Amino acid sequence: MCDDSIRLLSESEADKRAVSELEKQLKNQSGIKAELTKAKIKELKTQINAEKKMKQSLQKSRKAFTKNLKKIVQRNDPASLLSLNNNDMNQLTLNFGYAESVDEFIEQSEKIAEASKATASLINPDLTFDQRQLRIIDAAKTAATQRIFDALILPKLNSGVREALVAMTLEVPINQAMSSLAQSFEQAEKRQLTEINTQIASYGRTITASIADAAGLKYFLYTGPQDGLTRKFCSPLVDKVVSQEQMNDLNNGQGLAVKTSGGGYNCRHSWSPVTEGFIQAAKLDKATSQDIQAANNGAKRR
Repeated sequence: MCDDSIRLLSESEADKRAVSELEKQLKNQSGIKAELTKAKIKELKTQINAEKKMKQSLQKSRKAFTKNLKKIVQRNDPASLLSLNNNDMNQLTLNFGYAESVDEFIEQSEKIAEASKATASLINPDLTFDQRQLRIIDAAKTAATQRIFDALILPKLNSGVREALVAMTLEVPINQAMSSLAQSFEQAEKRQLTEINTQIASYGRTITASIADAAGLKYFLYTGPQDGLTRKFCSPLVDKVVSQEQMNDLNNGQGLAVKTSGGGYNCRHSWSPVTEGFIQAAKLDKATSQDIQAANNGAKRR
């Protein structure tokens, strides 16, 4: 499942449908191809669980932070809190609620990395990572964490807190200001979760790209659901093997790297680096230049 139409379904329905489509494909497969699909299902379930955990963690952090912030402003002059610089405000936000969400994201990222490595072991049981590749994986996790929290969540939270503090200095009752703040946080979570889900999937694909680099692999199988909700960009590529050169020519029309973002936001498809031997053993089809053009044309029609 990889389409803006996913928004018409609840998150749980979309997740179930994506897994169900892969399980349906599995019934018609055998041998090493079936083993790969099983591994990709496990990867997808790990990703879905990570998204679920992050949603729960954000909700818990929001409730803890608003509760703690109310206690803080009851003990301090709101005007004095307004003097905090951005770094101090970030620290307050983390210490009194959101540090747990950061830790949760890091923990889930590690689980996704392990699931991706398990899939890769089917292709290359002797796969190892050198220091360069380990640094890339660690940097990808750090970049994803910073993009979510430093660039998205914390600035929005801090802006809301400052707005609430200003209201309190103008004699708006604390309960009223805090209620408005909690509502704004809750509304912001929807956008934050979309970005978190995208970063979680992107991190998994980054691990896959690092695996390909470590093994010197230049071919990638595009796996995932193929149904009525599949993006026109993804549809021509599903269950096809794409070369590195072809990958470089792909454009999902969303300004996101295809190698780490697939079809873009909400995409449930993923890349699996494969060897020539695996391609032959699993009887996989290689994407043609027409497939690449059809994918790019589909992205343009979105």
